[in-house]
Order: sequence, then structure tokens, then C-alpha cells
Amino acid sequence: MRKLFCLTVLFLALVAGNQSVAQSGYQINVKIDGLSDSTAYLAYYYGKGQYYRDTTQISSSGEMTFTGKDSLEHGMYSIITGQKRWFDFMVDNQKISLITDTLYTILNMKVKGSEETTIFYEYLSFLNERQSTARKLNEKKNNGTEKEKEAAVEALAKLDTEVKEYIANFHVKNKESFTSNFIYAVEYPNVPEPPKKADGSIDSTFTFRYFKAHYFDNYDFTDERLLRTATFHDKIVYYVTKLTIPDPDSIIISLDYVLGKAQQNPLLFKYALTHFTSFYERSENMGMDAVFVHLAKNYFMKGLAKEWFTEKQLEKLSERANALDPLLIGKKAPNIVVKDTAQKKFLELYAVDADFTIVYIWSPECGHCKTATPKLKTLYDKMKDKGVEVFAVGNEYENEEWIKFIRKHDLNFINGSDGESYQSNFRTLYDVYSTPQTYLLDKDKKILSKKMSIESLEKILEYFIEERDKENEK
Repeated sequence: MRKLFCLTVLFLALVAGNQSVAQSGYQINVKIDGLSDSTAYLAYYYGKGQYYRDTTQISSSGEMTFTGKDSLEHGMYSIITGQKRWFDFMVDNQKISLITDTLYTILNMKVKGSEETTIFYEYLSFLNERQSTARKLNEKKNNGTEKEKEAAVEALAKLDTEVKEYIANFHVKNKESFTSNFIYAVEYPNVPEPPKKADGSIDSTFTFRYFKAHYFDNYDFTDERLLRTATFHDKIVYYVTKLTIPDPDSIIISLDYVLGKAQQNPLLFKYALTHFTSFYERSENMGMDAVFVHLAKNYFMKGLAKEWFTEKQLEKLSERANALDPLLIGKKAPNIVVKDTAQKKFLELYAVDADFTIVYIWSPECGHCKTATPKLKTLYDKMKDKGVEVFAVGNEYENEEWIKFIRKHDLNFINGSDGESYQSNFRTLYDVYSTPQTYLLDKDKKILSKKMSIESLEKILEYFIEERDKENEK
């Protein structure tokens, strides 16, 4: 159910991103000298992927024409044959002509009908030529005479200044153009030298903090065309996954920051929110369900996505978030009341008096449980004298196999289940879609960790026991 929902979300995002504009028709004429008699594809970027938009045959002279009665969304497109992407270009008009060759594709590009592509290739040609010059200078710097090395270093410094001045002037000259916005989007912040502290030492965190603080300085979140390049997805994902401490609280702060910026454009906001919600709802990393719950409660359940989804879709997402919310790390675990193996006494989770309680929901019919449960028994025997208790709950409604398994493996911890006419609600409370489900609780029954292997549980327990002992020694 959860995977189906995520797939629906992503499908809606992609479909919405690829709706055609006015039905005026497009015609993209391309000639690549050196190509002949093969199939060519017109591909577009969207979010994290690239997708085929049209296909045509290449003539013996390297000519190809892509036509359609609908219109192309403004954005970045590619010409592809086989596994090779020959070049990218900007679609700002519906009738564009592109001529180049297989040897010097960038330098020999001739453009008609697209101002954005024209300035894009002016920029690429300038950089291509300067990079060629830089390679030659670096060769002299590394392998030349001392005099040649000195001259090369001086020339490289001048070249660097020239490139920086060109780029600065390029953005002024082409202010707010799609091409300028795209180039800004792929640039990284230019980090200055870190300042010295009062004691003369260098702040080792300065570079990272500056880079992160200025990461989106020139990114135009009002330009939805950037979603149809390779930049938007990569940019926001890098910020959240690479420039953020990988814990739920830090990620939530970064997501709110990114989504706040993305709200300047409905399409960018929709993509960002949809992507991150789907990603963290499916995450297998412990604790990341808190991120999904935050996004659901603070965006979807507050009406910020009501124009994208049906009431039924939003209702499903809300139900999922509400089911996970009580089970987040740091919250007090829901109480469980079941019957003992004799089906005579009630066993209550909240009545367990232990510094650490392992809630273990399992089934004797579950293959993984058959392996994990004896391991839990071994761990319990090792840890029970250190303030650890296990509250194990059988998930099946029939108890015969459950009793046999308990006796066979001498499961000497607390064992309870439903039975006879009694049926509890632990399956709903603990979102039991599969078994085993493992939770580690502190003495106040707050969740410390969850859904981990027995091997991981042992290491986590050792950590918390050590921390408890340190605290007791104070």
C-alpha cells in the first residue's frame, strides 16, 4: 500500500511536469556532419531523469527533423543516438535549427531560431577555448623550463581573471535569461579564505559553513524551466543529503529551508515536496519516518498540496502519517495489553519494570522470525542482569505453533498474545505490516531505537547501558 502511494505521487509529478503548452506545433531541424542513416532521439530533462520526447531517422547527410502538433515545454533538451548524447540545447521557441559536426560539436555549432541556445553556445565556446589554452599552459607549468613555468603561472592567473570577468559580464548582459539562470544554477559558491581566530588559528568549519550558507545565492527559484534541466533535482538533493547532518531534526530544518525557497514557484515546490515526501516515506534508515511525518503534517495536511491530489489520496497519506507519528523515536511507546501463554493473565507493557524493555512482535510462521527469535533469546540471557527485559508478542491469532516455538527454544522472557475471545489492538498501534518488529524502550517506555536487527540491537543496548552506568556514577 505504501509503495503504491509513493509511485502514484511520483507519477503525478512527472505527468504534471510534462503537460504540453499551447498546441502550436514544433519543428527542430538538426544536422550533424559525420552522422548518417541511424535513429536519433529528442530527449528532455525533468527532475532527476531524462526522457525521450520524439524519434526520427537521420539521412545520409546527417540531417534529421523532429516535428509534432503539440508544443515543447521550455527547458533543456538533448540530441541522442544510441548511447551517445551529442549535445544539449535550450528550447525557447518551437522552430529551431541546429547545425554542427561530430568533431567539434560545441565550437562549430550554428543556431537559428533560439536566442537562448545562441547565448548558451557562446558561453560554452568561450569556456572550451579557454580550457584548451589552460591545458597547454598547465603542460608548460609542469614540464617546461623554469622560465616557461614562471610565464605559464602568470598566464594562468590572467586567464583565470579573464574567465571570471567574462562570466560576470555574461550574467549582466543576459540577466534573467534561462541560460544565465541555468549557469548560475550549476555554479558553486566561491568560498573566501577562512578568517583567523583571535588566537591566530584557522576556523576549520568556516569553509563548510560558508559554502552551505551561500549554496543557493544565485539560484532563481521563480524559474520553473530549471526543473527541466539536470540542475534542480541535483541541487536540492545535494543540499539535504550532503550538506546536512544525517539526523531527522537536521534534515527537517534543511527541508523546510529548501521548500520555503521552492514555494516561489508552484511547479518547483510541487516537485520538491513530492520527491522528498516519497523518498523519506520509503527510507529504510532508522528514524527517517519522522521526516515523512513532518512533511505530511506540515504541508499536505495543512492544505498546501490540495490542488495536486484528490481527497482520497490526501486521506491515505494522512492516515499513514498518523499511524507512524506515535511510533517516532523519542515518543512514549503505545501500551500493549495481551494474555500470557496460558491465556489466563493479562500482561501489560507499561507494567514492566526495567531500565530497558525490548518490544518484540513476531510470528512462528515468519521465516525471518525463526532465525531472529533464538538470537534474541541469546541476547536476553546475556543482558537480563543489566536491567533489560523483553516483552514479546505473538502476532498470530492461533497460538499452537507459537507455544511450541516458545517451549522448543526456551524463550524465558515475557510472552503474550491475543487468544480465545480476546483481541487487542497492538497491530494497529505498532503499524505491524510485517514481522518481526523490534523496539527498544527506556525505563519510561520512550522509544530509543526501533526496527533493527538483533545484531544491531545488541550494539545499541551496549551503548545505552554504558551511558546509563556513566550517569549513575556521577
